[in-house]
Amino acid sequence: MKHWAILFLLCLSLMAHAQWRIHPEDYDISQKDIARARQLIETPLAEPVVFPNPSAGAQWFPTAGLGLFMHWGIHSVEGVQPSWNMIKGFRYAGRNPHSRKTYYAMARKFKPKNYLPARYLKACKEAGFTYAVLTSRHHDGYALWPSKYGIGTKQYLNGRDLIREYVDACRKTGLRVGIYYSPRDWHYPGQMRDEEFVEKTRKNLFPITDSTQNEKDYVKFLGYVMAQLEELLTNYGKIDLLWLDGMGWRGVQEKNTEKIYAWIRSLQPHIVINDRWANLVDPDNPDGTSVSIGDFTTPFECTTPTYLPYKWWEYEDLWTSGGGWGYDKKGKFRSMGWFFRSLTAARSLGGNFLVNIGPDRNGNMHPNFYHMMDSLTTWMIYGKESVAGTQMTPGPELANVPLTSRGQDTLYAHILPNSKAQISIKTGRKPKEVLLLRTLKSLPFIYREGYLHFTVPKQQRTKMDDVTRIIL
Repeated sequence: MKHWAILFLLCLSLMAHAQWRIHPEDYDISQKDIARARQLIETPLAEPVVFPNPSAGAQWFPTAGLGLFMHWGIHSVEGVQPSWNMIKGFRYAGRNPHSRKTYYAMARKFKPKNYLPARYLKACKEAGFTYAVLTSRHHDGYALWPSKYGIGTKQYLNGRDLIREYVDACRKTGLRVGIYYSPRDWHYPGQMRDEEFVEKTRKNLFPITDSTQNEKDYVKFLGYVMAQLEELLTNYGKIDLLWLDGMGWRGVQEKNTEKIYAWIRSLQPHIVINDRWANLVDPDNPDGTSVSIGDFTTPFECTTPTYLPYKWWEYEDLWTSGGGWGYDKKGKFRSMGWFFRSLTAARSLGGNFLVNIGPDRNGNMHPNFYHMMDSLTTWMIYGKESVAGTQMTPGPELANVPLTSRGQDTLYAHILPNSKAQISIKTGRKPKEVLLLRTLKSLPFIYREGYLHFTVPKQQRTKMDDVTRIIL
């Protein structure tokens, strides 16, 4: 082979390698930001943080009902699992795992030219969604805004601010603004060892040879995280919700959760924050040692809710069946029956349902998304009153179907596609009327010894939630 050909191949190899290697200059954290992190650690709280947030501007959350979760980033280029796709042998890595080199190489192809978030957010608003949550940065470290530290749109998209476009679209369509941010950064120098990108060895404990230096490294990393959070919380006006996803540094027990939340509220007094700065219930970090605290809890990730976990809480799950949390290239959505089982499971226990749909490489939704939104919009014409702004009414204790309520005199019975038996509800009061909301026609019923019994005729059943309104 000619020498020029060998040199050419070598250059190509180096160029490919450069797409994922760490550039230390991107993480040259200023002494000012490091000092702020140190001050936060060393300064005691003046008073305990109150959870949930008592601010009047935060009280929308417990009755919000339905939110849209969107995992979007360089992983969307090929429709693979965000970040975890790089963990060799990990059960949730997906069908097409990537090495770090090939994963980060997708940054070159992530060029969302026709990003029109207002289009799909408008469809969500019409379908009854009240808030949205977009991944500003996942564990892979790629930021969707031009942050002064780390990698992201600053290096690859000439400083384009995709977060601003998203926030503006939320406000235009009337959705509350939620931002997901992972404090972890697998691209950050020293946060991840090579062994941690292999499932068999990623949990191996390695001794910390210099605990003093390790603690300094942690403070520097915290300074980096706080600097990025400050950008997200001060550059875009009011942010309604912050969805964190797991702080951690090897050899350091995370003890700053409450201080971080107090600091975040100093920037955004009315914000609602989840319980995943560092905690015990994070599925990605089951070995965490910090106490789970936040304005709302998230114990039911991809698991149907079965109990009341806290005053404010949220259930997250995937509406598409391919691509994990990322983009599903085939656009295969789980059924409307599944959607309503999930929504009513959350609302009957007073929680919100945050359902995930990953946008494509351009930041737009698969065409099938709009079909699902159309179906949901049609249902919301008559069914919205049964899930939005309603209160907790535990079904298993009172009925053989999920229940929600509004005030003292109105119950909603959610008759799902798999509900076949006679509906039985312990009301303790004789109803004035049982009404099928879709048709606004009364249903015959029997009331005996505190129990209400009725059925919905087979010819009036649908593949949706055949919700009934019960006036006591």
